Amino acid sequence: MYLESASCGGHGTLEMLEVSRVLEENGILCAFCGVSALIYYGAGRDWDICVPSDLVEKAAAIFKSEERSNDYFPVAAQPIPWPGSLRHTYHRFRVRNLFLHFNIVPVDDIHLELAPDKIQRSRYGLPYPKLPVLIQSFLDIKDMVSLADVVDGSDVTDEWGQEHLNLEGETDVEWAAWKNKRIVACTSTILGGGVPSRPFKKRDLWKDVVSTKLGRCGWKRPHTLFKTRFRLIGSIDPWLEPDRICS
Repeated sequence: MYLESASCGGHGTLEMLEVSRVLEENGILCAFCGVSALIYYGAGRDWDICVPSDLVEKAAAIFKSEERSNDYFPVAAQPIPWPGSLRHTYHRFRVRNLFLHFNIVPVDDIHLELAPDKIQRSRYGLPYPKLPVLIQSFLDIKDMVSLADVVDGSDVTDEWGQEHLNLEGETDVEWAAWKNKRIVACTSTILGGGVPSRPFKKRDLWKDVVSTKLGRCGWKRPHTLFKTRFRLIGSIDPWLEPDRICS
């Protein structure tokens, strides 16, 4: 079957805007998260949309309903679990006639604070976590890969973190224990060691990730041109680019 290309060069921005509107029209607060949010903040990485955990089944039922059957249909979740992830348990959908998928993510699974005042809209109107909210979530659970990606995409500084983040105390080991217990319940094993369950000082993690931005550039991105692996010297914040079509 021939599938049409999604909007915005295949990225699917306008279709995902409609997905968020469907949820919001049904009283479900949502925000794009995961890789979707990383791209918005300048990290080059399916669309993930998080909703309150107690509304996941309601959200899935909306997209499975007869009313929405001409626009969306459910597809199998990712068959192989990722280390430290529950992606294989998420409701996954495809936009009809397009090769474009999205996952409904319980917000508790990603330790993200989801509230109306924690969301900002892209120029197309898509809801995303505000930058401090997104970075705080990665820091609290020691997701160092995502943390480095968003730091390099947004080019925030140590001083920015001192002002906008909660750097006191340690990572959330209670959440880690809860997440690892859920992973075991779904897979009968802790794949790849689960999520980090040992406490780390958040201030130390933050200083480490912001002080090594240039080091992550590698030899292919000379320091005379790049200030991070995703940002050229003199470039504006990606989410402020006037001709940006991917978010």
